[in-house]
Amino acid sequence: MLLDQPTPLYEQVRRQLLAEIEAGTLPEGSFLPPEPELCRRFDVSRITLRRAVSELCAVNVLIRQQGRGTMVGRRRVRQALVSLSGFSETMQELGLESRHRVLSRKDVDSPEIAMRLSAAKLVRVQRLFEVDDRPMTHEFLYFDLARFAAVLPDLEAGGSFYAALERHFGVVPGGAERTIDVVFPEADIRKHLDVQGFQPCYRTEKLVTKGGGEPLAFSVLLTPCHCVTYTLKV
Repeated sequence: MLLDQPTPLYEQVRRQLLAEIEAGTLPEGSFLPPEPELCRRFDVSRITLRRAVSELCAVNVLIRQQGRGTMVGRRRVRQALVSLSGFSETMQELGLESRHRVLSRKDVDSPEIAMRLSAAKLVRVQRLFEVDDRPMTHEFLYFDLARFAAVLPDLEAGGSFYAALERHFGVVPGGAERTIDVVFPEADIRKHLDVQGFQPCYRTEKLVTKGGGEPLAFSVLLTPCHCVTYTLKV
């Protein structure tokens, strides 16, 4: 039963649900109990309960799954926009277990990207990044196969592209240019990311260069908005 009378009932329910999520009583990936059960527990109407749940859905703490119920979303990963670290390095810094999975590799003809990379032979590697065995980011990684073919076995084995560059060529990133917007991904990518059509994703275009500005790789990354919080320090 809720007792804080000056605070609106829906806000009391929202706070209680959030506290249980943060405490792990309602773990990530679990589903809320049925509405009648929650209404009895909090002694509130369905209208009040639904408003509290909607407030949490609006910030992706909860996620409505059509035909399944309302699921507790994963905790967001905080990622710095100015960092030059790759995905593996970033997750390691955060103490999270991560891995890469190559979905496909294809030689492509994209004059615009080839020009940006000054690439003689452009290759596209499609990868899925996972954290704690759950999908987090889908990537199309483009680089010059004529220069960096030696990194392919590392990628196929789930290794970091930039760690492989350093190991094989002594090359380390010196700068990155990012463009970020919000999109609703295509069905095949949604399937890889395990998201619904109504769930938005951050779409990041990233051009990574050496210290002198020489391009190394270009990536297009899609990350569900409820999975990450980007931070920027100026």
